[in-house]
This record gives sequence, C-alpha cells and structure tokens, in this order.
Amino acid sequence: MLFNDPALRELKQKFDREKVKKEGCVKATDRGFGFLEVDRDQSYFIAPNDMRNVMHGDRISAFIEEDSNGRQHAIPQKLIEANLKRFVACVSIANGKIYVIADHPNIKNRIIAIDKRPEDKTPLHNGDFVICNLFSHALKGHVFKADIIELICKKNDPKAPWKVSLRRYDLPLKEPDDEAFEFLESTYERTDLTALDFVTIDSAHTEDMDDALYIEKDASGFKLYVAIADPTGYISETSKFNDQAANRAFSIYLPGHDIPMLPRALSDNLCSLRPGQSRPTLVGIMHCDQDGRLDFSATKFILANIISKGKLVYNEVSDYLEGKENAKVPEENIIKLLKILVEFTKVRDNYRATHAASFRNHPDYEFILTKEGSLDHIEVNYRRIANQIVEEAMIAANICAGEFLKEKLNCGIFNVHSGFDMDKKKDILALLEQEQCPIPPSGIDSLQGYNEIRRFANKQHDNYMDCRIRRLQAFSQMSIVPAPHYALGVENYATWTSPIRKYGDMVNHRLLKAIVVNADHPKLPDEELLQKMNLARRTNRMAERDVRDWLYMDYLKPDIAKGTVFEAEVFDLSRGGLRVILDENGAMVFVPSVFISDNRDAFILDGDLGIMTVNGEVKLRLGDKISVKIFEINRQTRSITAIPAQSIGGLLLPDPKNLVNKDSRR
Repeated sequence: MLFNDPALRELKQKFDREKVKKEGCVKATDRGFGFLEVDRDQSYFIAPNDMRNVMHGDRISAFIEEDSNGRQHAIPQKLIEANLKRFVACVSIANGKIYVIADHPNIKNRIIAIDKRPEDKTPLHNGDFVICNLFSHALKGHVFKADIIELICKKNDPKAPWKVSLRRYDLPLKEPDDEAFEFLESTYERTDLTALDFVTIDSAHTEDMDDALYIEKDASGFKLYVAIADPTGYISETSKFNDQAANRAFSIYLPGHDIPMLPRALSDNLCSLRPGQSRPTLVGIMHCDQDGRLDFSATKFILANIISKGKLVYNEVSDYLEGKENAKVPEENIIKLLKILVEFTKVRDNYRATHAASFRNHPDYEFILTKEGSLDHIEVNYRRIANQIVEEAMIAANICAGEFLKEKLNCGIFNVHSGFDMDKKKDILALLEQEQCPIPPSGIDSLQGYNEIRRFANKQHDNYMDCRIRRLQAFSQMSIVPAPHYALGVENYATWTSPIRKYGDMVNHRLLKAIVVNADHPKLPDEELLQKMNLARRTNRMAERDVRDWLYMDYLKPDIAKGTVFEAEVFDLSRGGLRVILDENGAMVFVPSVFISDNRDAFILDGDLGIMTVNGEVKLRLGDKISVKIFEINRQTRSITAIPAQSIGGLLLPDPKNLVNKDSRR
C-alpha cells in the first residue's frame, strides 16, 4: 500500500516537522468548538470535528494551520496528559449498551463504558451516578472508553449531593468504625480541676464538644483556662486510628452533614466534654491584662481532669447576655462566669482591633434538612456575643500555643499567612493610593503594615477595600516552622483546640504534652505530613462547595417562577459579568453583562479595579449591593444565573422577552 511506501512516509514526516506545533490545554465551549490555550495571551480555535478527539482540560500538542482566510486553528495531534482519569459520571444506556457522561460542566463526550465493578452488580439505569476510570483516549486509541468501578448512588437518591461530592474527591462517606477504646495515659499525673466551673458553649445539636472555658479576674487582669478534650490519651501514634486520622486530616463539614475524623465513640462520647462527667483534658492557662495584652511568659499547659458544669447553647447565652425577653436564665455560678468572659472578650476584641486584626461580621449560613434528607431551609447566623466569647478564647489559646511551641521546640503545626501576594504589588500600591491609605509603600510586606492597612479598610463606610484586599492577598497555609499569620495580625499561631476534628491539632497536643511530661525527643511533624494536610484541606473545601452549589440549585428553583427579588452583595467582577452573594441565603449567583444592558458600549466592567463605569463614571464597586432575580438554573454546569431587578448605574435594562435568546455563558 501507498501508506507503507518508505518514501511517502518520510515525506509526511518531513511535512510534519515543518508544521508549527504548540502545546497547551484544551478549553471546551458549550457550542461544540473549543480552544487550545497556550498561555495567558495565546489561544487557537479547535473545530467541532477535532473536539471529538479531545476533552476539556486535556493537555495536548497540536499543529497550527491557516485556512483560506488566513485564520489560524489547532489540529490536535498528541495527548500529553488527559484531564479525565478517575471521574464521576452519569450512566446513559442506549440500544442495550452502557455509556457514561462525565459529571463535569465542560465535558459532554459520551464515553463507551464497561462494567468492572468487583462486587456490587446492582443493575445500572439512566442517570445513576458512578465512578469510572478512563483507559482509552481518542487521541491514542481512536475512541474514549472507561471502566465503571463503583456505583455511588441511584439517580433519585436524596443523599446524592453528599455522596457524589464526597466520592468525586475520593473522600470517605462515613466516619471510622467504632471499637472499644482504653485510656493509655493512666500513669500521667493530672491536676484535679473538677471543682472549677468549666462550661461548654456550642450549637444545640453539637455532640462532639471539645472545648470548655473557665475564667477568673483580679486587679491585674484575667486568668483564662481553656480545657481541650484529649483524644491522644486514647490513640497512640502507632495505632490504625492514628493512621486513619492522619489520612483524613480533618473532619469533613458539609452543609447539613458531617463526617468525623475520629470514630464517634471518641468524638461524641469518651472525648466529648459532657456536663457532669469527668474528662481528661489538656488545659492551657493564659494571662491577659486589663488592656487585652497576653502575657506569654505566664502561659502554662497542664494535664488535668475537669467536669463541665453546663452545656450552654450559643443563641440561648446570647439572648440572656443581650437582655432578650424570655431568655433562658443560667445558674448563678454560670452567670458570674459569663459576665467575666464578656469582659475578657471585649478587651481582647478591642486589643486586636487596635494592635492586630479583626474581622467584619459576615453571617454563617446553616443548612437545615428534612427527615428525608433534603434541604428544608437555610438559617442566617451572625456572630453574636456567645460566639465571640468562644472565638476570642480560642484565638488567645492558639496564639499562646504558637509562642509556646516556638520557644520550646521551634516546631509544630503552625497556621501561617504571608499577607499580600507580592506578585500583585503594583495593584496593591495603586489601591492604597486610590483609597488614600496613609501606609507607605515600604510597609506593605510587613506584619505591622499589613494590619494597619486592614484596620484602615475596616473603618471605611463600605466593603470595597476589604473585597479588594481579599483578592490581592496570599492564601493561608500550614507550616512546621514558626512564621507570622498576617490575617490574624500575630507572630505565631498554632491551633490545638480542635484535636477531635483536626489531625494537626492532635500533633500539637502530643508536642505540648511531651513538653509537660518532659518526654525525651518528641516526634516532630515532617513536610510529607504537612503536604498531606494542606491537600486534604483544599479537597474538603471543594467538596463542601460542590454540595452547596447542588443544594442551592434545588432550593432556588421555585424562585424563578415566583420572581423573588433578592438583595445581593457584589463579591467579584469581570468583563463577563458580576458574581454576587444573596444576603438571604448565601447563594453565589452570576449576572452576565448582557443582562445588565443591551448597550455594551455604555459601560465597562473592570475586573482589575473591581469597578463598573458608565460613560466613564464609576457606578458600581466590589462590596456594593444590588437587587437581582433568579433567571436560570443549569444543573449540568451547576450554575445559577440572575438578572438585575432594577437598573444598575442608570442603564436601561434589556427587554426580558429577549433574554431567553441571549448568550448567558461565562
């Protein structure tokens, strides 16, 4: 055959060598075509026919060719790395054959599937959710093929949002199995603090109560006791439960559902600081003067037994302290304790607001489920005085632990934050000049300078500067060596107050206990553990986001027909439109620019500055409020689109009749 002719083969290879080749990632569109993204400023069109051989996110090399009109386009040539490997998919059965479609907003390829489930052979139906492994790619094997290795859940399973999201990131669906646990530290001497009036303050439904507070006051200031449940007293470093906790790294908190890091026999029973029951704890004793300054030289950690004298509930405590009518009145000894805790909280809050960093009071959104497991409603919870008491106590305890571990070991699990992202220095300086912030350019990379900027932002009448700072700052990380936490405004910060929920806190517990009992050569954390925990934190957050997106879609769907008007805050802004958060329920929705006005020449959305100008005049900034209505919910892309309920910047809104035909894609 001609194709086997060596001369022709050599000629073809010569032509291929002379062609322009580019390497990049495939970006799919929902119109069938795509683009080869080479870098930030360079992309090439991929025709629909050629998109059949690649998927969104694939890293490929391609030939760049020109058509008769001189327009360049990419011809996929070689697969470098497939985007899909292990993935969640929906089953699609046609003509008796099984196909799967990846549960991904940008991947619509129908993939030939082979049922390779090792045990579960429950019949598959259209819409069932499964886990697949891609083993054949069209650029390599001429066709996409995948093995089905696990059935996640059936199409109409009310727990689908949680099950699918957890398995998408290869996270466990439940806590570790319970066993009979023995206390391993009976030989350790523990101080008897059972006579002190420790109390827990938590949500009404909380079972894993891991912190209790007690406080005293004298002329010099406050003496705060923070008692923390001690799971390391039941779990040795060599046990399988320690390995499981290290692998999980965190309890997983999803809307309406949580998966503990430890067996519930520990988290909800043996280690839970239940009222009236003696519990072994690690207690931090901190001293704070009348101005709110912590005395690190007086910090002390001890092993102790405590008995909680009351399980207090956030809202009930806040109602009482805020003088609400018909509030539940605590016992007299607890009232006295709460009053001192309020004093402590106010002086610490004031100190941090003037010397470190404090935060605007953003609400938390709690998802309340029905008995069947579907979303019933969403409660909006603000940081009230009881929440602030616990928050200030834990922050103080973790600051003191950070300083203590630095002094004694110069090692631990530290939460660190480096302030601004210095790759964005030009934008940072422009922001300071624009907002007339008196901090000199030389101060932006120092802890003091960063926090002076934060405090300046908190004094502004709107949220614009606060929103811009969030976009310009670095991400928080964990570190095994001490380093500042700019966002909190402190030199060192090591959390140890949630060992039931965080493996890093368990590690710090062991280090603090080793110092207390004068143990030789405590086992120090290493970089491998650190990387595992940082990855687990990111993965858990992605799973939480996925569940929220899914639940919000179902929750807001009825509001399309109702035409419900929502007040919303602009938290992101780009050429394509606005991203806003609904005040009423916390949902994040997108307002496409084509929905703001038909006249695209009349306004500019500047993502770098976070502003919208109309005829050259600033009419909208990050942090501003607008009114919106839900327009469309796309289950495939997990996206919620909204339209302005009233004019923005005096612009004439598009005719609603024409919006159906508008391109609302991002």
